[in-house]
Amino acid sequence: MLRRNICNEAGARSDGLMFVSVLFITAFTYIALTTNPVYTGIGVGDRAPDLSGEVWDGTSWTDFDLQDNIDSMWSEGDGGTYYMIEFMDTNCSACISSASEITSQQSKWTGDSPTRSMPENVTVEFLAVSISLREGTEGWDYGQTEITDFRTEYEHSFGYMDDHDNDNRDEWGIPGTPTYFLVAPNGIILYATPDAEQGLSIWDAMDYEIPTGGVM
Repeated sequence: MLRRNICNEAGARSDGLMFVSVLFITAFTYIALTTNPVYTGIGVGDRAPDLSGEVWDGTSWTDFDLQDNIDSMWSEGDGGTYYMIEFMDTNCSACISSASEITSQQSKWTGDSPTRSMPENVTVEFLAVSISLREGTEGWDYGQTEITDFRTEYEHSFGYMDDHDNDNRDEWGIPGTPTYFLVAPNGIILYATPDAEQGLSIWDAMDYEIPTGGVM
């Protein structure tokens, strides 16, 4: 009888250990399947960091969060929205020089009738993120009025984000301005100025990465 009890106890412990092992394997498999392994960073192939703040759309300041506009289930060949993001400073001479070029590019890529051929279910949005490179420096003025005036002066039709507190600049580790990114509908960075080959512009990357033609 004693031997039988010992055997029964050993069998119970073995069954319990097996049950725990099955639970562990199941949990590990679930985590492996549901956890996104893509690194968050600002390099090509990285998942874009968080980007949020108040955006001036020409009429009012509204809250914007890039993550709310990302489709994590998107894959190449699907429709969706690509984001051209420019980190800039309204006082930066290089940003001022590029503003006119962006004016011509916005009609090519954005709006109801972009001149660049794209599938009907593919859209492009521009977003300027106005940062503060030299707050407190004489001649370098900041504030939401500076942002709205700059947008109006260059007849830009896209949103301008107020990042004069530099929260997004620091999150993205922006080395200088202007710095450009092309973000795919799933949040993956397709072009980044810091990674770009010499001579390859954001506009070159957009022509290459964004599909042409009819409905996908």
